[in-house]
Amino acid sequence: MIVKHYEHKIYRASECCIFRKTKETYGGLSNMASGFPIRINGLTILSNEALYQACRFPHLPQIQQLIINEKSPMTAKMVSKPHRKNSRIDWEDVKIKIMRWCLRVKLAQNYFTFGALLESTFNRPIVEDSSRDDFWGAIRDKNDPNLLIGTNALGRLLMELRQFYFEKKFTTDMFVVEPLNIADFHFLGKPIERIDERNNFVSAICKSLLINNKGIISSESVNLITQVTLAESQLQVSEPELSFVAKSSPKREKKSKQKVTTTKRKAQSDKQTSISFD
Repeated sequence: MIVKHYEHKIYRASECCIFRKTKETYGGLSNMASGFPIRINGLTILSNEALYQACRFPHLPQIQQLIINEKSPMTAKMVSKPHRKNSRIDWEDVKIKIMRWCLRVKLAQNYFTFGALLESTFNRPIVEDSSRDDFWGAIRDKNDPNLLIGTNALGRLLMELRQFYFEKKFTTDMFVVEPLNIADFHFLGKPIERIDERNNFVSAICKSLLINNKGIISSESVNLITQVTLAESQLQVSEPELSFVAKSSPKREKKSKQKVTTTKRKAQSDKQTSISFD
């Protein structure tokens, strides 16, 4: 097995969105953050860390089960440690691809909360502030605590995901995640299925925009909008559609237009920091 070596980068903490502890401002970007459940093949996994660790052992479904049974992301990681010598043989070659896929799933299935967090970072560098892991994160320089040095693989993948978020916002690509085209991409003995969150997204949009004064959702309206937006299996929530739904509330319509304009500016800015990381 050939161990890859990745270039270290230097970041100025004062110019970055830093995450270390999960309760901090950007803590939700961490794989250790709770509150972002993931569903794979119909089963719920409580954290991105548990999903990533489980992907080490497609040939050992019993180990995968032990990992996802843990309620804490840290204990899920600890459960995997004694078995890492039995990780899939190509782990070093595919771990970046697997982490990228895990993050895509996290976004697709936690679009509003995780998407808002990514959006709040604007186009600033995202860095995991680590005490000893200079691959997934970066470590503070002993002589200058404002400098972080490391590969920052997780941060770079998050910046890549942020760019994807701005470019693909409200399109089918955002909510459909295909399984990786790698050998033995299995979960609990079965091939990992395609992730398709379009219906869930439409339902969430309808609930947020079509609640009447009594707080009761109009099921007829939900069904109508769902049928329209999912015509020909393509989710197209366009600016005119959003404005149309909000016409009954001038303030809401104005706010929606402002948000669209702001998002476009952020997307244009983010394109300047395009990242390709394999």
